[in-house]
Amino acid sequence: MNIIKDVRQYRLVSVRIFSYHFNPGVFSSLITASFLYIMMSLGLWQLDRAEFKDTLQQNITERKNLSPVSLNELPQSKQKRRYRPVNFIAEYDHEHSLLLDNKTFNGRVGYHVFTPVTINQTKTILVNRGFISQGKTRQHLPEIKTPIGKIEISGLLDLTPSHALVLADNVQETAQWPVVLQYIDLSEINQLLGVELYDMVLWLNQNESGSFEYDLHALNLNSAKNKGYAFQWFAMSLALFVIYIVVNTKQKL
Repeated sequence: MNIIKDVRQYRLVSVRIFSYHFNPGVFSSLITASFLYIMMSLGLWQLDRAEFKDTLQQNITERKNLSPVSLNELPQSKQKRRYRPVNFIAEYDHEHSLLLDNKTFNGRVGYHVFTPVTINQTKTILVNRGFISQGKTRQHLPEIKTPIGKIEISGLLDLTPSHALVLADNVQETAQWPVVLQYIDLSEINQLLGVELYDMVLWLNQNESGSFEYDLHALNLNSAKNKGYAFQWFAMSLALFVIYIVVNTKQKL
């Protein structure tokens, strides 16, 4: 107990400025230093995230303006391939289309239409052809018209859509096509179609043969939010430091 008492009474520094005496204790200094380290680290991490998002946003914007290339000319990394324009000759699998459920566009409820296209004997890619409105009821699926034969296909590569909250099984009925999906799972679709799909999907360009209403959302990485969080952490760090100084400074009369 005497050791704890001695530690509490011990003072790290003793500074006198005019009639003020700054004389902080060990415990308050350690606790303050720990919180300052954590908050400053969180602020710097948020700044790093903001810089990463700004760089990625700039790279993606630049990629969209590149000339289209074939899939064979792309880098290995998915992130470096994302939003890269591609162009190739392929043939739609007009018998098998998939409808991604729970989509809205301009106030209408409907689906995103995904159809596999075969480039060659070893390469098939899933193409997002855009938005189509739901039928009169959920039991009446929309008619999917698909081009026949080999055609030129152009679009932007993207990752598969992220999973939202799913309240039902993904594939509920496969006896008839098109099949309605709750989310896009390439491995599951591989088994369903009996093919090996490319590891990304393609957003078909507007007004391409076989396209529906174009519904590619602009990617806004919003680094301002991270910068705002960083400012908050730095502001709280400054406030804590000021409180530490004030609490440990006494005026000597």
